[in-house]
Amino acid sequence: MPQDQLNKSANSGIDHHGVEYVPDDARSVRPRDVMATMIGANLLFGVIAIGWLPVTFGLDWWGSFSSILVGVGVGSLLLAPIAAIGPRTGTNAPVGSGAFFGVIGRIVGTLVALCIAVGFYALAVWSGGEVIVHGLHALFGLPNNKGVLAVSYVLMAAVATWAAVWGYGMIARLNKWLIPTAGLLIVIGFFVYAHDFHTAALSKDYLLGGFWPTWSLATSISTATAVGYAPYMNDGTRLISRRYSGRSVGGFSALGVFIGLMLPLTFGAYTSYAIHSLDVDYVEGLIRVSPTWFVVPIVLIGFFGGLGQSAVCLYGSGLDLSSIVRRLPRVLITFVVSGVGLVFIFLGTLVWDIEHSVSAFLTVLCIVAAAWMGTVLAGHFLVRGEYNTADLQVFNEGRSGGQYWYWRGWNLRGIAAFIIASFVGLMQANSSIYVGPWSNVANGVDISWASALVIGAVVYGLLTVLVPGKAHVAPAAEIDNTVTIG
Repeated sequence: MPQDQLNKSANSGIDHHGVEYVPDDARSVRPRDVMATMIGANLLFGVIAIGWLPVTFGLDWWGSFSSILVGVGVGSLLLAPIAAIGPRTGTNAPVGSGAFFGVIGRIVGTLVALCIAVGFYALAVWSGGEVIVHGLHALFGLPNNKGVLAVSYVLMAAVATWAAVWGYGMIARLNKWLIPTAGLLIVIGFFVYAHDFHTAALSKDYLLGGFWPTWSLATSISTATAVGYAPYMNDGTRLISRRYSGRSVGGFSALGVFIGLMLPLTFGAYTSYAIHSLDVDYVEGLIRVSPTWFVVPIVLIGFFGGLGQSAVCLYGSGLDLSSIVRRLPRVLITFVVSGVGLVFIFLGTLVWDIEHSVSAFLTVLCIVAAAWMGTVLAGHFLVRGEYNTADLQVFNEGRSGGQYWYWRGWNLRGIAAFIIASFVGLMQANSSIYVGPWSNVANGVDISWASALVIGAVVYGLLTVLVPGKAHVAPAAEIDNTVTIG
């Protein structure tokens, strides 16, 4: 890849060129840049609406706020070592995980990333469509029935898909605009809704029958919102030079996630108590209690914020999938992912209960992402942070062999660790839709994601030590820049 193209990619913050290795001298992103990106990327109604969930579970203000604080705090800390891997591998997280899953087996990370992208894309389009329709209804009397909402979802999805295919520069400018405007909107909102705010629970009953089981579920959802970034953290940190320490990269990344999520999630919970009712969806209720002058900026942020997040989700998933299904162009894959996401939007809003749909999605997401993270973190520790960057790109270049080829491209130890950890975590899940047979192992408290994380790490470590295999430490090797990336 030409040097000027790599520099352009790094400086713009948008990856135009795929998942190939980025040489160290072509990296110009700083750790603080990643922090700023993580803050701006989360100041959206799709994230704000997640802060509404603990309130619907029957928690009072302090229960909701503490669950958000603990969940986001734990999730952010777990992301720190994941973020530090990016400068070491020079590629994104799914490709980098090939060191532990195999260069073909890294499809596990790709599928995890795809599920996350579809879910958060659907959430962004849903929240954006809801804000637009209910906002225009309050301002101009536009009908806000399911038919109009469905049209708004399609229009949001269409514009987001177009942006993902063509609008890279526009997406970058949009995200920069969102940082000061959306952040200022949230801060102002705390004062706007202060006169309606109270701390009492809006429901007499806890969703799971008791405080601690319900609080742990709410905490898991906040954790899931953070760890959902795990497969994407290295999209930015791969453009950071190795001269920065892992502590600096991980610290700034974790701080960005923490600030970026705490502000909108807390705002979502805060305004939920100002709404005073669980009989309406969050967005509709927020519009109802908003002064007219405040509805206009809410609608604008709802549209542009939802557009920015959904376009980024589509672009990232299309990019990674196109490196695996090389015969299909990225543009076509982007359309397919968008279509799948739109189906889930319709099911989640027009057929299922959106509250329970989002809750269940985040619960499963947290478990699966934690299992993947546990395996990757254990592997990263075992190789002492050193990777053969050339061999990580074998499959992407249409070749075979290399240090991470293992058994025909699959490291069965990593695959086994992920499957076992995911299975145990799902058996312990305790959500409003699905209750695992082992959910009472901790008296109803949800420890599913923590179990998945620990078991993934322990099983991979044990299998690596007990099952004969190749050496696990190798000096880093860079790809020759003359290699043509397929």
